[in-house]
Amino acid sequence: MAVDDRGTGTREPGSSTSESTGAGATTGRRARRVRHEFLLSLELVALATFAFSRPVLDSFGRSPEAFLLRGVAGRAVVAFGVVVAVVPALLSALIGLVARTLGRRHGATVHAALVGVLGAIAAWRLGRDVTEWPGRAVALLLGGAVAGVLLVVVRRRSPSSGTFLRIAGASSVLFLAQFLFLSPASSLVFGVSATTTEVPAAAIADQLGDDPPNVLFITFDALPLVSLLDGSGQIDADLYPHFAALAAESTWYRNHTTVAGYTLDAVPAMLAGRYPHTMESGIFGSPHAADNIFTLLGDSYDMQINEEVTGMCPREVCHVGPSGDLGALFGDAIDLWRDTSPAPKAFLGMPTIGFDHVFEDVEDRIDHLDVAAGDRPRFVFDHVLLPHPPWRVLDDGTPYQVRTPTVGAQLDGSWGATGTAVAEQRHILQTQAADALLGRYLDAFRAAGTYDDTLVVVTSDHGKSFLPDDHSRALSADNADQIMWTPLMIKEPRQSAGRVDDADVRSIDIVPTIADILGVDPYWPVDGQPAHAATSRDGSTKPFLDNQRNRLRADDGEPLVQVDAAAPFDRVLAADRVPSSGPDAVWKRTQHGDLVGQPVDDATIGEPSTADIAVDDRAALEVAAVDEPLPLEVVGTSDLPASTVVAYALNGTIGAVTTVEETGDDARLVHGLLPPRLFIEGNNELTAYVVDGPVGDPVLHPVTVVDGGA
Repeated sequence: MAVDDRGTGTREPGSSTSESTGAGATTGRRARRVRHEFLLSLELVALATFAFSRPVLDSFGRSPEAFLLRGVAGRAVVAFGVVVAVVPALLSALIGLVARTLGRRHGATVHAALVGVLGAIAAWRLGRDVTEWPGRAVALLLGGAVAGVLLVVVRRRSPSSGTFLRIAGASSVLFLAQFLFLSPASSLVFGVSATTTEVPAAAIADQLGDDPPNVLFITFDALPLVSLLDGSGQIDADLYPHFAALAAESTWYRNHTTVAGYTLDAVPAMLAGRYPHTMESGIFGSPHAADNIFTLLGDSYDMQINEEVTGMCPREVCHVGPSGDLGALFGDAIDLWRDTSPAPKAFLGMPTIGFDHVFEDVEDRIDHLDVAAGDRPRFVFDHVLLPHPPWRVLDDGTPYQVRTPTVGAQLDGSWGATGTAVAEQRHILQTQAADALLGRYLDAFRAAGTYDDTLVVVTSDHGKSFLPDDHSRALSADNADQIMWTPLMIKEPRQSAGRVDDADVRSIDIVPTIADILGVDPYWPVDGQPAHAATSRDGSTKPFLDNQRNRLRADDGEPLVQVDAAAPFDRVLAADRVPSSGPDAVWKRTQHGDLVGQPVDDATIGEPSTADIAVDDRAALEVAAVDEPLPLEVVGTSDLPASTVVAYALNGTIGAVTTVEETGDDARLVHGLLPPRLFIEGNNELTAYVVDGPVGDPVLHPVTVVDGGA
């Protein structure tokens, strides 16, 4: 029996008895059958592409950093794209063919079921990519299921829908073509266009002399200066003892600003001493300067370099090549697709792969550091990917469970109206982890006996804003202090007395300053100048790379925004992101923060509240062991009035004090982060209380905690 276009099991129009006999007729039926199966397979190919291949190719295509972090480039990028585009499609087509063959009498039903399942997954995945709020996981699943059922109904009732799917299946190759030829990652296939000037190695060696100092150059990622300060313009030594200690024996350029808000612009500018728009276009169109600090010193120094994100250090200089870990990259793709939290998009849609083990990776690099005195000086450079989100480690580097990269939705880099307070708290904890790594680096040089004679440079590529309803890295008049101002501390060899310099210093000045201290001249034209010459600048405005995402834009198409600097710098000096003090300071939020760590039994308990709080995934509070990553984040919703102070307690001890946030829905966000020391093995009892009364003598009103699902 022939199968019609809808797979119904009826004879195709025009078939006759005479056609059903003889070898020619059999061949004709087989040809029609093959054609029909091919067309049905195309429908499944289309849906599989939208369900699996599209989101991965889209995210990784806009994320060349992901490939650089895995040391993958060239033909390996092509292989990745082909596998992601082809394998899900072929597997879906094969499953459909086998299923229809085994269930031939019910071919239409089998095909409809596969269309429904793949359609539901595609709809769910699309919703997952654009949804802002993590608590809608169940709604997304239900929405996907409904979409799958509707697709089946449309497919059965409208044969033209099958034609549409087949065309989509045939054109799904366009996703691969876009990835390989048009996406930012495509340049990793075709290489970097920048050319290197011939390095005058002999002249540089003569300028350095017989005994040049070691150089330690660390740039942290997404660390704004305001996160380090205590409200008086000084570094908070309780939170960041190693940054504070370095500032006390170095020159701290407190008015230092980056010239760009994104790593792929900011780091090349820093390493070359040039504004991004004055460089050649390299990897995925980002600024690239083949002449930079690595080529300047590479012939005279032993290079110990970790600079995988921007690819500025040539292999012949750094003597390290990419690992080409394509297998790990496929694992990253699977993890990205399976992630049910809001899309972890940063600029260019970077997946949050490569950040899972940052702390441990830096520790390992420090453990293998060789900075003992030797025949040649050492140049150590590390682009430490902290405190860049996702925020998932505590102050000592201990990981915790991350249910949501950013609650309240940092969708495509922009914050929503809620969730920024806890996100900032998590950022502070991860900044403390960065401080711990800085201390380990400095201790490694001290242990080798070379610290005093080492030139130490510590900075950050750009900052990070935590203003609700604003972009986290695109510039506005309100967030300039959090995005542009970044730490810069330079300890010259044998310097022990610290000083603060508030001259107008910029990230393009770092390499000229290093060169000046070492006594060498950059052999390429630089836009920056040694920091000691920055006093010649007016300082009333500071330059920042224009970007279409910026709210503060340049005039007349100029490449740089000239930002009025006075007001943002005043906000920097007054910044105090952790106003509390003591060992629990980072956990103490709101004016009632001193409740953190107090047993509930010691508090004054008032009448129970009539409201309740629905907490997502309460079952996660049952933990197998307290030395495993713990579920510290509590995401609740309630109809309590906005700004109500709520305390969460775990096992009878208050662990988080937060305020109810308005979401625009009937249910408002009650978001907190619990200290890990409050957890016990097995089930952990979560309770909640409305807090009122005067500071120092509050009253706790019990609130019923219910299961809000996942």
